[in-house]
Amino acid sequence: MVEIAIVEIDRFGRRIDEFSTLLDIPGDEPLGAEFIHRISRQMLNFAPSFDDVIGSICAHLAGRILVGHVVEFDIGHLGEEFARAGRELPSLRESALCTRDLAYLLLPPGPKTLAACCAAVGIENEAAHTALGDARATAELLLALLGNGYDAHLEALGVAATAVTWPVFDDLVAPLDHLLPR
Repeated sequence: MVEIAIVEIDRFGRRIDEFSTLLDIPGDEPLGAEFIHRISRQMLNFAPSFDDVIGSICAHLAGRILVGHVVEFDIGHLGEEFARAGRELPSLRESALCTRDLAYLLLPPGPKTLAACCAAVGIENEAAHTALGDARATAELLLALLGNGYDAHLEALGVAATAVTWPVFDDLVAPLDHLLPR
């Protein structure tokens, strides 16, 4: 994972908070798919590692319904990063919601990529293929899909989300001064 973003919205669809950062990853090998995400290894030189921000990530996700477009993909990558950090990602399957799954139920037949779903409901993702751009677009897509009154069982998902036991860190945000250029 080279970039992560979290967009928090309230029950009324208002954006309350955002968290976004590039992530430094070990090694020198090419990142792959740079033509899509436009992130080079050089851009990661002064970025924090996942270990540096894991506390912040947990703080942002604790008690929240995890929403993603192909949310299992996101959970899988989070799980891998938690494992690399020597931590275990709590089970999120009971407190997660997938906008692609909702799109299959609520949108007309056709492709169900994030771009296609956003286009179908009139959302313009100006920063497509960036973590923050796609997180914002997914939040907007969720609101559009649920805007017709579909019952996505948000109350039950919210109860499940509050029952998830997240790791607790003494330092929620690791000091990142050592990463700044001098």
